[in-house]
Amino acid sequence: MTPLRSLAAGAVVALALTLTVWAEEPVDMSTCAMCHEDVAAAFATGPHGSAMATVSHDVLERSCAGCHGPATEHVDDPTADNITRRPEPGACLTCHSGQQGLTDLATPSHVRNGVACLDCHGTGHRDLATDHMLTAAPHELCAKCHLSESASFKMPYAHRDGTRPFECTNCHSVHGDNRQARLAMSGPGGVCLDCHAEKTGPFVYPHPPRAVDGCISCHVPHGTPNPRLLTRNRVAALCIECHADVPAFHDLSRARYQNCQHCHAAVHGSNRDPRLIEE
Repeated sequence: MTPLRSLAAGAVVALALTLTVWAEEPVDMSTCAMCHEDVAAAFATGPHGSAMATVSHDVLERSCAGCHGPATEHVDDPTADNITRRPEPGACLTCHSGQQGLTDLATPSHVRNGVACLDCHGTGHRDLATDHMLTAAPHELCAKCHLSESASFKMPYAHRDGTRPFECTNCHSVHGDNRQARLAMSGPGGVCLDCHAEKTGPFVYPHPPRAVDGCISCHVPHGTPNPRLLTRNRVAALCIECHADVPAFHDLSRARYQNCQHCHAAVHGSNRDPRLIEE
């Protein structure tokens, strides 16, 4: 469920409690609109204001004070010193309370580095025409901090749609679904199998690495110089990392034994042979 839908469907109780506090604040949107007419109108008809209106018209009317704090003093003396111009994350979490626990538990690096809601999301004063009110497309927005991952998409082999990287949010849940690199996955390989369903199985004889670290045991998720996004440029070099005890008749100096997949073709799992040989 998107944050905006969550606001409309799941935050009614939190908003009711908030309204009790706002009721003491005589300033509402119509008051603010006397000076900020364009801003108030854009907010009311934009995605943020529209979501608030689906909960309650009073919620929309009190939205200015809900984000910018009490404004009675500001109305009497309109300066930037007696109003909160940039809302703190706590203001967002008044309505989006469901994101608090996920962010604190699952994305400690975001919290540790002081990433605030408005570092990624717009305020709603204007329609950004993006999903979740993001200030840019996810692959552009995330790249501002995640430089190495962004650079990886320029590698010869990468997760791209033509020349454009796949959106980060296709695989990552930025507010956190779990602690595993914030991937929106359940079980080994989970999110990868959304697209690569043919590798799902279950197999009678699965390839064990996937049960340990998932697909990233052998593949680089963002980009690499190696075909099939492998962590090594040759399949044999990758296989030998785990299968160093090859049988004696495997003379690794000979070309036929440097192409493991020639015989062990079922690298993701086999229903016929525990040696992953497809006969």
